Amino acid sequence: MGLLALAVGCGCGVSKDANVIRVTRNIGGREGFRRHFDGWKAAFEKKNPGWIMELIDLGNMEGTEYYKSRIATDDLPEIVMTWEMTNFLADGGHLVPLPDSYYEKFGIALPAAYKGKRYNTQCGLQLQGIVVNKKMWDDIGVTEPPATWDAWFAAFDQLRAKGYKPLVFGGREWPASMPLFYAIASDLYDRATTPEAGTPSWTIRRDKGEISFATDPIMPKIMETMIRLVEKYVDKGALSDGYNEEQRAFYGGKGATWMMGCWMAGDIEPNKVDFDMAYWPVPSLVGRPPVFIRTSGMQSGWAVTTSATGEKLEKAMSAMELFYDPEVYQLFLDGECQFAEAAKVPVKGPRSDWPPAQRLIDDMQANLNKYGTTLGYHVALDDLPPPTMTLILARIMQEIVAGERDVNKLLKALDAEWDSARKGT
Repeated sequence: MGLLALAVGCGCGVSKDANVIRVTRNIGGREGFRRHFDGWKAAFEKKNPGWIMELIDLGNMEGTEYYKSRIATDDLPEIVMTWEMTNFLADGGHLVPLPDSYYEKFGIALPAAYKGKRYNTQCGLQLQGIVVNKKMWDDIGVTEPPATWDAWFAAFDQLRAKGYKPLVFGGREWPASMPLFYAIASDLYDRATTPEAGTPSWTIRRDKGEISFATDPIMPKIMETMIRLVEKYVDKGALSDGYNEEQRAFYGGKGATWMMGCWMAGDIEPNKVDFDMAYWPVPSLVGRPPVFIRTSGMQSGWAVTTSATGEKLEKAMSAMELFYDPEVYQLFLDGECQFAEAAKVPVKGPRSDWPPAQRLIDDMQANLNKYGTTLGYHVALDDLPPPTMTLILARIMQEIVAGERDVNKLLKALDAEWDSARKGT
């Protein structure tokens, strides 16, 4: 049976626009993301004459609130990025399952099923770590990743003494979450926890009431570290800045360090960034080795929604297959700086003709081989924090930037945000 014949949908809303497949993408100011969408659109429209792929650019947002509003009006786009919301969307009956043959056709390891079904493209290996301006860090004699937060802060002090801005940080949007996310993913979760391990993760224990942020012995140290980071190295105007401001500051050579995912490297060439960078793993507060956080192991790519019915479902499935067109997939790997995982697709990636970008890609690969990855809390769709976890962490960091210093109050607020989000789903 073909891909379409195996797809199941409930017809929960059909776009009023004929011959249009709407696709969400968080392009914002990221030119590498734009190149990928444009290539995907061109491949789709060539294969499907008379049809259009329409971009819905979510900017620098994750799509939680947008998707909720579209669900309320029965008008989800036909193809959506799901990030960590796949379980939420699937539980609501809004996603079309994909057959195993979809993954096997492109040589993709089957993602862990969610309630017996699979829904997403599995795009590539995505890392989250810390990018540094090599010239600035070389100037203080630090050429290897610091292993601890204390060592990072000591290096930040050296950078400041040399007249450099140690860290670029925006508190207005989701990037505010990054330092707290890094600390929690690296140290709060057991690095051996996998879907096959059979041991409950911190998330499961939290939902059972066995632990909380306010009672976990590691969390006060994590929160104190975030307060120290903000007090010493974050500018007072950070609450007015977001991803775009962070990007401009780092690419403009105004900051030594950026806590950001590997996708940032996809914009080095279009922005003509002309200095060398390195990509370093996340430090530990509890004596663990530095490690990269892998956020692409579970189902979190694009999925077809039940808004697609009839011929629209057929065309949405065509778009999903064309994601792995070699030229489209190469543009994706380049734009996101992810490493290929579709073994049957002839690509070389990520890659760049811009030397500083290619040197960073090579550095990423070398350090990935050296330091490895942890899933953090990205264990599986049925073992995942609330779908708004990124926003929850951002709100707590925003509180710190705004002047909150009571650790117990911050931890209780983190618990309250978690519980509120669970009730909302």
